[in-house]
Amino acid sequence: MKTVQAAETAVSIWITREEVPRADALLALIRRSLAERGLTPWPAAEVECFAAGEDALVIARPARDMRPAFYFADLEALLSGALAIRDGESALYALDSGYLLAVSETAAAPALYEYGEAALVSADWERHAVEQGMCLAEKDAAEVLRRHFSR
Repeated sequence: MKTVQAAETAVSIWITREEVPRADALLALIRRSLAERGLTPWPAAEVECFAAGEDALVIARPARDMRPAFYFADLEALLSGALAIRDGESALYALDSGYLLAVSETAAAPALYEYGEAALVSADWERHAVEQGMCLAEKDAAEVLRRHFSR
């Protein structure tokens, strides 16, 4: 049994004695719930699921403007990742404990997962990082790294 509450900014689904649907089916359920209430379905959602016994609570919100990013603890790991990824938009940020390389969806190649730790960054965080002087390369960072460090 599913009990659904839907509003423009959030959808909650209480699931009792049923399995929680897979991610794609869950997104379809969220979109259908919004549409049934006359609300515009979201193109993407941030979804959290809390399970206890036979019950589960799913809470969804519209996805923020996020893009993939990868944390690298040192320069060697950063260069290994940057030298192995596809071309695409990217930006590089200096953190207190390492580097953060934000990339486009198309540039997020498997090598980045091998050398770095996956994360997401919002456009707001990236603007803040630029304002704080944390940005080392605002455009085409992977290409800049390859140009300066490849053999």
